[in-house]
Formats: sequence, structure tokens, C-alpha cells
Amino acid sequence: MKTYKERTQSILQKADVQRKKRAKIKLISVLSCVAAAIAAFNLVLFVPYTVGDADLSKYRTSEYYGVIKQLYGLTYSPHKTNNFDRWFGHLFAHDGAATDSGINFGSSAAPPTSSNEYHETTLNQTDGVIEGDLFKRSDAHIFYLGSKYMSDGSWHKCYSLRVFTVNGDESELVTEYDILPENGTVFSGYTDEREMYLSEDLTAVTVISPCYDAEAHQLYTTVIGIDVSDLSDIKETDRTYISGKYVSSRVADGALMVISDFAVAQNVDFGNVSAYVPHVGKRGKMKPLAAKDIVCPSNPDEARYTVICSLDGDLSVKDSAALMAFSDDVYVSQNNLFATRTYDKKAQTVDGSTPTYLHNMTEIRIVPYDNGSLGDTRAVHAEGSVRDRYSLDEYEGMLRAVTTVRYANVKSRCMLYCFDLDTLEVSAKVSDFAPAGESVKSARFDGYTAYVCTAEVNYSVGVITDPVFAFDLSDPKNITYKDTGTIPGYSLSLNKFTGDTLLGIGYGNSQNTLKIELYKQTDSDVRSTATYEEENVTFSSLYKAHLIDAKNGIIGLGIAARNQNSTRYALFRYDGYDLIEIASAPVLTSDVDKMRATVIDGYAYIFEDYGNGLHVLKIA
Repeated sequence: MKTYKERTQSILQKADVQRKKRAKIKLISVLSCVAAAIAAFNLVLFVPYTVGDADLSKYRTSEYYGVIKQLYGLTYSPHKTNNFDRWFGHLFAHDGAATDSGINFGSSAAPPTSSNEYHETTLNQTDGVIEGDLFKRSDAHIFYLGSKYMSDGSWHKCYSLRVFTVNGDESELVTEYDILPENGTVFSGYTDEREMYLSEDLTAVTVISPCYDAEAHQLYTTVIGIDVSDLSDIKETDRTYISGKYVSSRVADGALMVISDFAVAQNVDFGNVSAYVPHVGKRGKMKPLAAKDIVCPSNPDEARYTVICSLDGDLSVKDSAALMAFSDDVYVSQNNLFATRTYDKKAQTVDGSTPTYLHNMTEIRIVPYDNGSLGDTRAVHAEGSVRDRYSLDEYEGMLRAVTTVRYANVKSRCMLYCFDLDTLEVSAKVSDFAPAGESVKSARFDGYTAYVCTAEVNYSVGVITDPVFAFDLSDPKNITYKDTGTIPGYSLSLNKFTGDTLLGIGYGNSQNTLKIELYKQTDSDVRSTATYEEENVTFSSLYKAHLIDAKNGIIGLGIAARNQNSTRYALFRYDGYDLIEIASAPVLTSDVDKMRATVIDGYAYIFEDYGNGLHVLKIA
């Protein structure tokens, strides 16, 4: 039998073992709680979760509720985030702002004389409709809208309105006026697509520019009025802002029509109307377009608008409209604006079985205007897609269009449509006029004639094929056409030229080859009559950057030699037999899209976006 002391010692040993077990269990419990807390914290802070669902019921009373419902499906999509991003992301956010600086004035010049007259420089698509460009001219002066970096040393650009005399070899820069972005904005928010107008009485210049507002975090188009009635005292008069990036503009029927492209961001805040409804007006006082002025198709596929704004001479807003999900390339006739929207449609099957492939369709929205006021819109639909505004034309109550139809599993086709604008019915249609697999590359309408260039580009073997077609549209019930047959290359633009020829500027047998070609109709076909080609070069594809002087048979454009760091502006003349280079000016910039030229009294005036940028060449 154990003694009392031994029994006591045994009890104490057992108690100590139990105490150590309890301590160990307690430690494990505490560590488990800490681990659980850390895991829970990580779950709360870092584990991703899905967001992106919005409650639209609170917007039911908004006049834009119909617009919100259309945009919701296009802008709201579930996405992953976590609370770390949500709670602490704002610590790393910052805003940038542009700085303003003073205005520079060049040397003074006398005001225009009464005998000084305006001359239009752009070869417009429609008579009576004037287009913006980088330069405009009168008898005595040429105005060019250049760019430069701001004098405060920042990378932000300002514009330089340069005025030159028209005086042959003695021409010179007479004044230069800097146009600055307002505080908190920059002109370099995206692609530089500035343009200008000169009033017919030579007293005002209107500048249209892209603009990014760093305070509002929005892209705008700004329209700036400049008083040039006294060239020694040029002054800015006003500015108007329009939501969206600048696309194009026209002066038509006494009003300035400005077209912009306004994109709506993903997961937009519908409580902020300026984030999803286009606004127009003065900065800080812009007003949203009314819901009645927004056209929403039944099946939009893009959260963006084509915004059309009509301005008076004082830049006050006369009227405005927005077309949801339409393209940003608008054709303006003397009576209507035409915007296009491409969408997909299931192809029909002969046996009634389920369609297995899609083809593209185009809705052409017609916006009538009268003295700057926009009317109710109507629409027609065509198979295929419209390449650009030159593929549309209104003539004698008829809308003509050329399209390219693309299928998921079938070669593309080319179509020509004629719509009656009174009934909106198809008056005529020509299907499959080009070889299968080709698409429309350029078009030009001239009265009852339509010229269309189609091509099939096969980059794998480096082959480009190019037929040019001439359609006789005088009788919609009996449309006939001729073509060149297959020849190398294709034209980016077509235009009527001297001696009843058709001028095409584009690519040769590769996209490293410039091809200038003249075509002429005969009784049986369309024939190439003269060609100029130059290899290993790039050149401007912009129609406005080409000098086309049909009266004197002169063509001009900027050409940059690949891998040689040399650029020239070249002038060519058609002598009735060949295209011959007659003069060229070496230029300091490789930006061929900003070069412009005109021919006046035997001199070529060439402008580039560098320094004062004037080159004058005597041409024979």
C-alpha cells in the first residue's frame, strides 16, 4: 500500500498533466481563433466577389429611363473585385490638369480689302455643303491651322492659326495667333483631328478640336470662334462644348453641323446624367439632350452615340440629336444627314431549316434639316455594311448606297441600292456586281453615274486585285455597268478629273506601293489610261490631304520613303498621256496627314505642321 506522501505525489503529478493538457488545448484554441480571424479578414479583404448588378427601379421617374434600360444591357457586366481595391484604391487616385499660358501675337497685317474674296479649298462631296479642313483661303491670304507645344514647357499642345500672304515667291507669314486649351482641359486627349472654317465675309475663323476635360474626366468636342476682321488684332469670341470626340462637321443651309462620337463607360453610374447622356453648351453650364432627341434602336449593340449639333454663327446651340449605336461617319446632303448602323441578321434558308450563319445589315438613319433645325428621323435597311460617307449619295429624291455583305461561312458580296426617299422603298438593287470575296474600297457618285472600286486583299501571298466599276443610274429599272476587269492594287478614293477621266489614289500590288491611276470610260468598258507607281513608301490616305486640281490636271500628296527618313510633297501633272512628277518640296515632318497644298496663278503653296510650315514652288 502506498504511503500518504506517495499518494499525494501521484495526485499532484496527475493534476500537472491535466493542467498542461488544458494549457495546450487553450493555446490551440487561441491560435485557431487567430487563424480563423486572419482567414476571415482575408476573405473580407482579398477574396474576389462578383459585382455589376444595378437596381434600375429608382430611375423609373427619370425622362431617360428608356435610355437607361437600353444602356444597362450594354454597359453592365458582372466583374470580380475585392474590398482591398474598394476601400484603399482611392489612396492611389489622382487627377491631372492642364496649365494655361499667355497669348502670342505675330507681326501685324492690314485687314482684308473689299476686293478680297473667299475661295473654297475642299473638293466637297455635295454642292452647297462646305467641309472643314486645316486650311482655307481668300485672294489675299491663306489661313493654316497648325499646332505647337505650349510655351510653359509642358507636353500639351496648343494650336497656331497662321496667316500667309498670297504673293508667289514673296509670300510670307504675316501673323500667328495661339489658341490655348482652357484651364483643366487639353487638346491632346486623343487623335488630333482639328479643323477650321473661314467665313465668306473673311471676318471669322471657326476652329473645331478634340478636347479632354481632366476635371470632368470626359472627352469633348470644342468649337472656338476667332475674330479675324483685323489681322493685327485677332481675338477669340466664344467657345461651345459638345460631348464626345470630334468626328466631322459641315456648313450647310446657314448652320454649322458638328458630329461627335460619345461613348458610355462600362458599369456607368446612372445617377450621373452627364456620364451617359450627351451634353452641349458652355463649359460649366452644359445641358443634356432631351430624351425626345435621342434615337434608340430596338436592338442596339454599342453603348455610344453619334451626336449631331447645329450651331448658329455666334456658336449658340440651335438644335441637337443623338443616335445610339450608330457609326461616326455621317454623310450630309443639301437636305438630310445620313448615319449608318451595322447589325447582324440570320441568313434565310431555302428549305426553311434553322439558319446556320449570319450576315451583316445596315440601318441608314435619315435626319432632315432646315435652316439648322433637325426634323424627325426615318430609316431604310440594306444588306451589308457601308464603308464610308462617300458610299452614300442623295440625288433627285433618291438615296444611293453601295455595301459589302459579309457572311460567317461564305465569301463576301457587293451590292448597290437605290431608295426612294418619299416612300423609303427600294427602287433598284444590283446584287453581286463584283467577284465573290471582294469588298467595296472606295466610291464616288457623279450625277447619274456611280464609280465603285472593289478589291480582294490576300496578305498571305501579297496579291491585291482591283476592278473599278462605272454604273449608269439614269434609269433605276435598267441599271447597267462597265468595269476594268482585274488589275493590281485598289484605290482609297475616286474623283472626277481632267479630260473626263476618273482619278484613283491608293495601293499598287502591295501596301508599300503608291499607285495613282487614271481611268476612262469607253462604249464597252472602263480602261486605265495612265499610272504612276512608287514602291517602299507610305502616303496619306486622307482625301483632304490630296491636292486635286482638275482644271490644271495637277495632283499632289505627301510621300514618305520607308527606312530612309525622308519625306516630300510631290506634284504630278497629267499631260494627256502620262502622269509626270513636275515638282516636289522636301518637308521636315513625316506626318503626311497634316500636309495641305493649293495651286494659285502658277505657284504651288504647300503647308506642313512644322515651324511656319510654308513652301512655295513655281510650276510650269
